[in-house]
Amino acid sequence: MKKDAKSKKVNNARDSRHAKSELDAYGLEPPKIYSKNQRLPEEKKPVKQPKKNKQQPPKTIQQQRTQQNKKRKQKKIARKAILSGVLVLCVAAVIFVLSITVLFRTQTITIKGNEIYSTKEISAVLPIQKNKNMFLTDTKAAEEKLEENLPYIYDAQIKRKLPSTMLVNIIETPQIYAIKNQQKTYTMLDDNFKVIEANAAKKPNKAVVIKKAALVTAVPGREAEFTNKKVKESLSELIEGAKKVKLEKMTEIYSVDINNNYIVYDSRITIKLGSTDNLENKLYSALAAIEKLDDQNPQAKGELTVGTGKQIYFTEK
Repeated sequence: MKKDAKSKKVNNARDSRHAKSELDAYGLEPPKIYSKNQRLPEEKKPVKQPKKNKQQPPKTIQQQRTQQNKKRKQKKIARKAILSGVLVLCVAAVIFVLSITVLFRTQTITIKGNEIYSTKEISAVLPIQKNKNMFLTDTKAAEEKLEENLPYIYDAQIKRKLPSTMLVNIIETPQIYAIKNQQKTYTMLDDNFKVIEANAAKKPNKAVVIKKAALVTAVPGREAEFTNKKVKESLSELIEGAKKVKLEKMTEIYSVDINNNYIVYDSRITIKLGSTDNLENKLYSALAAIEKLDDQNPQAKGELTVGTGKQIYFTEK
């Protein structure tokens, strides 16, 4: 047994030397044998070499001078832009100061369109002072003050006319509405229900009477407060509808509730409109029917009922 083992070992060594001599002949190394628990050596990753920056050739003297001249020009342009901006700001500041202190002072106040109030009455309320800068005057506040303190002024429009004139255009109340009070006086209103007069002894001839309505407060220059807000809304719609169709001979209006609204035409024909839905169409139909009635009898009196459709009928009184 020992002899066999020894001969086997000698044979293995011989074979190993023979294999090594063959590998050496081909320039190869014999394979390495590792045990199961032994780790294989990690492969070495190739190290990336940093890229070498390509060096640019040095600039010539002419190129350096060109670059310096370019930088100088850019600086000059920047300086000019800054100086121009500062100059513009300075000029604007001077103009602003002059416009406030010296220029655009109010020298003339022109009032037009007034008939009910005299120019003297309007001037006494108008909060515009002469020799004061026009642009420092609050024209909106001045308009509101005129409309509140002089209630017959329906709309005041104040405009500046350079260099030194303030134009005041007055539009007086085009249509007056009257509510009869318990004291047998009248409260006069415009179509926005601004109170013109609270206790007038009599109403103007062309005033439209608002019937079946009562007021809680009535302060001249301010909007009247109705006891029934729904009635107020219906009356406002009736007034607006009458303006749109240019119903000129309206003498009375009243609203019982949202479904019962009336306009009296020429003090002789009561137009029963029902609700205010499709109000314009109803009023146009009513005017067409009244025109036919007047052709037959210009003195006709009664009630004209206008339905939602084309149903219109007249009940003579």
